Amino acid sequence: MRGEGTRVVRRGNESFVLSALYLDGPLSRKELSAATGLSPSAVSQSITGLVQNGLVREAGKADSNGGRPRTLLDINPTFGYTVGVAITGRALRIGLFDLSCRRIQVVKRALSAGVQDIDEVARELGIGIRHLLSLSGVHDSALTGIGIGLPSSASPHQAIPWTSRKLESLLGLGIPVFIEREVNIRALVESRLGAARGVGRAVVVQIGLGVEASLVADGTAKRIRDWGHTTIDYGGRSCHCGARGCVEAYVGASGILQRSLELPGREALLEGNDFERLRTLVGSTEHCAAAHALVRETAGYIGAAVGNLIALLAPARLVISGWAGQLLGSRFLPEIRDAATRHGLSPAAVLLGRVEVDATLTGAAVLPVLGLIKRGTALPRAVAGL
Repeated sequence: MRGEGTRVVRRGNESFVLSALYLDGPLSRKELSAATGLSPSAVSQSITGLVQNGLVREAGKADSNGGRPRTLLDINPTFGYTVGVAITGRALRIGLFDLSCRRIQVVKRALSAGVQDIDEVARELGIGIRHLLSLSGVHDSALTGIGIGLPSSASPHQAIPWTSRKLESLLGLGIPVFIEREVNIRALVESRLGAARGVGRAVVVQIGLGVEASLVADGTAKRIRDWGHTTIDYGGRSCHCGARGCVEAYVGASGILQRSLELPGREALLEGNDFERLRTLVGSTEHCAAAHALVRETAGYIGAAVGNLIALLAPARLVISGWAGQLLGSRFLPEIRDAATRHGLSPAAVLLGRVEVDATLTGAAVLPVLGLIKRGTALPRAVAGL
């Protein structure tokens, strides 16, 4: 019993060390002690085991105010590899990444039945992974896990009839599968690589056809349930959920485009897909007063809605992401910030997301890394492929 207790404590310490390196590395032993609250001896013991295991490596030297240079430590990116999966319409985009989230290869597989058919998902995912490994020369024993980003369009209203355990069984690779909502994945990747990096607490808002938000704290993301269906205008416009005055009815691209149909000269806004129509609307604000007024009002609604999140959750940063969020923020971020300042009771930097290209794919690849951090040296040493 005592030996088991010692192993649990050791793995817990190793997890703390790995988490600090993942969020803020490379770090020296002294910096790790300050970041984790562990004693210098506990940090040294953890580092010894992690270096022997191959999960941590030396990452150079740093000056130490006249003393001996400090050895910096970081997670070894070639300890193993992760697979990130983004579901887009009736297709899987499958990427191979190292532990630093560097993308190595990406392949695409079609889904005739969409995400509803788990047997087809497992079959096409298995084919795609084998193709990835063949292209990159990585052995399957080097894989540490698979992360899957569940699209927002499927998350709230569409039941997905499969689980991580079921998919693990069908794939038969002997590695864990992690499934997460797209908004949480965006929050994780922004905290690791983007606008929320370096802070302990941030809110990431995703604005597409609809809206969602996630709170990320200490490397863990949690969706803010139904934020898009909280009321921002009592008795206001109808929302697809059946209520009135929801944030999504005013801030989501579907609601914005619906309101745009009331503008004069709306014929130009009927051409193209949703992205093209919103881009046309935002672009027309330079010469159309009515379009400018609508989009500026939308920026005010966004600011008020995120200001409420800032007041409730007190993040250090609030990040606006998603294709519609990027379109609107690229032109009207000052107006959004102004409205957020007036409605948020605590200060927070309001920023645009910095990881938009393949954000879901990269974020999905982060999920197995977080699982690896929790396990520490409990996982056998991965065998790097040749």
